[in-house]
Amino acid sequence: MAVNSTAFGSVTLTGDDAKKFKRQVTFGKPKATAKASVKRGVELAEAFRANKRTLTVRVRATAS
Repeated sequence: MAVNSTAFGSVTLTGDDAKKFKRQVTFGKPKATAKASVKRGVELAEAFRANKRTLTVRVRATAS
């Protein structure tokens, strides 16, 4: 069992990891917060595509 990745973003699951992932995708239930995040993300993506919104990224220094 292993999780292998490449510099180009490809990820391969094998053995028990692959079985667990397949079960999660097939039978897993998303949490309410995950559903809300996806809904908000879809709304934002549509707004950006329609050129109705701008994006501002602010970077804050973290405390050491």
